[in-house]
Amino acid sequence: MKKRTDQSNLTIPPLNDACRKRLRLLRERLGLSRPKFADMLGIPPTTLKNYELNYREISGGTLLLIAQHHELSAHFTWLTTGQGKEPVKLEMSE
Repeated sequence: MKKRTDQSNLTIPPLNDACRKRLRLLRERLGLSRPKFADMLGIPPTTLKNYELNYREISGGTLLLIAQHHELSAHFTWLTTGQGKEPVKLEMSE
């Protein structure tokens, strides 16, 4: 098996780590549970959990789902780069 040693392999883990932290923050700020957020994206809750806990890298397909989602696309740039406006925590009405 060929060992991957190019420079991009050194930058993916830190980028994924930052993105997974923002993914969880986005979910929490939207006031959604993992199952509800996963359902919005059409992915299994265990996959979302694996992303958030850094057990798996966030897939490009999942990022595309977020980019194309009518409620989540506004947060895509912040989610992937950390630039732009952070999502504001929603106040739950009682």
